[in-house]
Amino acid sequence: MPSDEITEAVAAIDERDGVTVLDDPYLEENRGKWIVKIRLRPDDLADHPEVPHETDWYLHLRDTFPAGPIGIYPADQGANTITATFAHQKLNVAGSDDTPWRKGDICVARYGHTLNQTGATGEPSTGTDRLCWHMDRALQWLRNAAQGELREPDEPFEIPAFNTADAQGPTLAFNESRESFDDWADVYGQWGTVALYSVPTAEETYVTGAFTDSDGEVIYEPDWGGYIDTETDDAVCGAWALLDQVPIDPPWEAPETWQDLEGFFGETATDPYDLRANIKPVLEEESVKILLIGFPIPAQVGNEPELIYWQPIEIEEFKDPQDVGHRPTGQGQSRAARIVAGREQIRWLEANNWSHDQLIRRGHMDRWFLDRTIVLIGAGALGSMVAENLVRAGCQQLTIVDSDTYEIGNVSRHTLSLDGVGRNKATALADRLQSVAPYVQAVDIDTAFPPSGEMPASISDAEVVIDCSASRVVRRALYDEHWDHRVVFCSAAMGRRANRLFSFTAYSHTFPYTDYEEAFNLWRLQEQVEWDDETDAVPERIGCWHPASVVRTDRVMTWAGTVTRLLDNATALTLGETDFTVLETSEDGEIPTISQANPPFQDMTTWQAPTSPVTVQVPEKCHEAMFERCRQDHPCETGGILAGIDRGDDPALLINAQDPPPDSIQEPTKFLRGTDKVEDWLRDARESLGIDYLGEWHYHPAAPPEISPDDRKAMNEIAADDGYDCPHPLLFIVGQGDNKEFAVNAYLFHRDNDYEQLYRMNDQPDDTGEAGTDGKTV
Repeated sequence: MPSDEITEAVAAIDERDGVTVLDDPYLEENRGKWIVKIRLRPDDLADHPEVPHETDWYLHLRDTFPAGPIGIYPADQGANTITATFAHQKLNVAGSDDTPWRKGDICVARYGHTLNQTGATGEPSTGTDRLCWHMDRALQWLRNAAQGELREPDEPFEIPAFNTADAQGPTLAFNESRESFDDWADVYGQWGTVALYSVPTAEETYVTGAFTDSDGEVIYEPDWGGYIDTETDDAVCGAWALLDQVPIDPPWEAPETWQDLEGFFGETATDPYDLRANIKPVLEEESVKILLIGFPIPAQVGNEPELIYWQPIEIEEFKDPQDVGHRPTGQGQSRAARIVAGREQIRWLEANNWSHDQLIRRGHMDRWFLDRTIVLIGAGALGSMVAENLVRAGCQQLTIVDSDTYEIGNVSRHTLSLDGVGRNKATALADRLQSVAPYVQAVDIDTAFPPSGEMPASISDAEVVIDCSASRVVRRALYDEHWDHRVVFCSAAMGRRANRLFSFTAYSHTFPYTDYEEAFNLWRLQEQVEWDDETDAVPERIGCWHPASVVRTDRVMTWAGTVTRLLDNATALTLGETDFTVLETSEDGEIPTISQANPPFQDMTTWQAPTSPVTVQVPEKCHEAMFERCRQDHPCETGGILAGIDRGDDPALLINAQDPPPDSIQEPTKFLRGTDKVEDWLRDARESLGIDYLGEWHYHPAAPPEISPDDRKAMNEIAADDGYDCPHPLLFIVGQGDNKEFAVNAYLFHRDNDYEQLYRMNDQPDDTGEAGTDGKTV
């Protein structure tokens, strides 16, 4: 039994004016469709020899209805049906022996990718409304067909449906565009030969090479990418003939026999039967005999033609003229062809235009990039995905630079596959990119950047340079190079676990390394501070000590797509302008989001010495770390070391307020900071993060944050101790008043046993040069 949705929808259309349901729905199990026979009788239907006033049709509804396409097929019977093919209709030939309908499904809706599950633009989604909507449009289709108004001016031009159902030959791919259209301007009505190359695709496919006229002169040679140039087999010879119009018989039918085709040669200098005789010696010995029929087409109905379309014909065999009573002369060959081929069914083959501008119509980058020479440095996870995005978005000329080898561990987040293991990444990736699209020319440089010796022309001529190496050495080398022309630079890198993307773009003659470092320095430090050896890196494999970063491929894909979008934005940069963008994604387990990252080390308090040229910035999270430890250890004293970086002329930056070492002594009125693992931590922090020892912090429970003689003595000893390598250590004292709020004072010590109390930048020191002891309250 059909579903309630189908039953209700069919009952609804039966009540529709102009629609009669002739039979109850029945299930075609092998097709998974419900079939409904109906009759359509539009009112005000104009007289047309191919459109009866009453026509019978078969509706095809998926068993998933109201989801899925709806087919409307003419009945396959002698009367009350449509047997011709019209515009916006599939080729209306007879159906199979076991079906009572023809194959000419009519198109009553323009389909697109929308949130509507049915997929048709403006189409209702509920079952009854949707089927009624289709019936209304089918009635209007019949009215328009009868009036010759199915094709409206300025709508997309539609190639007529050529009957390729019986073809056993290959598919033909050609490369025609607006640019190549001019090459054919003076060639209408002529014929010649064309080289056809077999390419390794799942279906047998030939691509066109050079077209020559009947005198052997090259008229047009398509510009293919590296895959077509390197992967094609030896050529076979085909033939071509160019019409000056689209071969369409009314209402919208392509020729089915050579006699039908003859009329379209009528106003040219070529007779189709002479053509068959002329191409016989060219094609007779070829394994596949293909004649291309070309014609000019517009982009929109009613507009001027703008490119050549080629529809191939497979010629099964050439008859011997003597078999039909003619001599094997040129004239005899032509007469024999007229007798034999005139009534012969044309074996049309499938064809596709593989030109660059046609293949990128579904979506492409800013057109500025499409013809640019692009260099990509770093063919790792991010670089390989960025490169693939570029070529799929229409970029044609890429040079890939990388010295690394593709290893089995790379398969988890790289575009290359198993057949690339052991190959150089740049070489393997260049080969892959060329196989992605027929217009791609990819060059590999299998050395580190910069290459030794003279810079290759593919790099020195580059108009776009993309760095995905995450290497300071590469960025410095880019700074050392100078291009005579202006270049769009992009340096892209991912943070730990690929939680962030760092993208720096510039438009200049050389990479602005100093600008990059200034923009990235604090972020680099933030990434280093956040790094967790236990969770952010794992051994490459069990039994392998070498660590590998933990990054999921879906995050790499996300950032690779973002890089290409940011590159689009780079076209708006003026000479010398730069842009630094940091984006971050949500943590695992959260709803995936991408947002612009807040700058690192924000909400900082700035402390300044009253006399010494010393300024210290303390992020709020460092204050909070001290306060949290104070809460945990209260009512005992506590403390730890302070670590950060000295940034020269810029304020020193406090990065970390450490917890007390495990061997510390903590009592309500006494604290001795221990030394267990302190030296190891400082050494690792210095070597891996560039963080140094800056001083100490200390907590006075239920007391103001005032310095004690013991504090001064301990800090003077640290200042004098070369082992700390810190002649001016800091001391932050946390106190707590009766209101339970924390307060902080900060001090700077010197090797001469002197010290200064720091004041916050929004405070002013008193007449004695001290900022007071109120401290920072929280």
